[in-house]
Amino acid sequence: MSASSEVATPGLARHWTPVLRRIAQRRSVILGYHGIGSAPAREDVFRLLVSPTQFELHLRLLSDAGFRFVTVAELAERLADGPPPPGLAAISFDDGMRDNHRTALPILKRFGIRATVYVVPGLLGGHSPWIAGGPAAEILNQAEIRTLADEGWEIGAHTMTHPDMTRLDYDECLSEVRDSCEALERLTGQKILTFAYPFGYYGPTALAAVRAAGLSAAVTIGSGSWSPLELTRAMVSAGDPLALIILKLTDRYEPLVNSPGGGRAPRGSRQRRAAIANRRGPDDPHPPRPPAR
Repeated sequence: MSASSEVATPGLARHWTPVLRRIAQRRSVILGYHGIGSAPAREDVFRLLVSPTQFELHLRLLSDAGFRFVTVAELAERLADGPPPPGLAAISFDDGMRDNHRTALPILKRFGIRATVYVVPGLLGGHSPWIAGGPAAEILNQAEIRTLADEGWEIGAHTMTHPDMTRLDYDECLSEVRDSCEALERLTGQKILTFAYPFGYYGPTALAAVRAAGLSAAVTIGSGSWSPLELTRAMVSAGDPLALIILKLTDRYEPLVNSPGGGRAPRGSRQRRAAIANRRGPDDPHPPRPPAR
């Protein structure tokens, strides 16, 4: 963290610092976000936009707890037939929302943090299919991707078209992975090292494709493992209370949701992922737009 950061930790939130400090002493974490901003609920129906104030609070709490920030690729380098050493935190973003450049970059710079952004080349310069219009739906353009790379961010691949990879055969999976890596390498001049599975959905075919593409690591959503191609990641949604985020950081969230009686627990990101995937036709490789409300 940069010593010049001026973000204060609110009094009530400070009570979570000892809990996070104990987590940092035991393990490393990867956090996943989409956008940093705001939009009316009728536009952000999947709760993908975390407010700048909340995002800064998350960074402050992690920093106060003693986490050392790295990119996903840097964390993956520290894997040694098992978990990485404790106390590392990687901040990642999925889809390449334009506010990653406009809003998240300045905040992260104040903390001295470099992040990882997982980009879908087929969406560049367009709009997110999951946010219903307006500036909040804008996706990064090529110049903004290059700026993030120049700022030391890791640019990772997220397929060309954001399909559910469990519905693709091996050749289709391999094309999605390789084509996205090659497009981003041409754009940034940098080797693409890590990958994020769209919707967090993957299986043996997707794993084989990512392995064949030569990537060093891949991140999931929720409770994965520390296997390089199935790295566990805590996805943060708008409105997630700190207690829920901490539950996700310890990999206890999804087992709780999936346990008998777990239906009473907040299902958040898993329900949204299922809703997104189920709105697609079986032969449609592209994600849907949320219904207008």
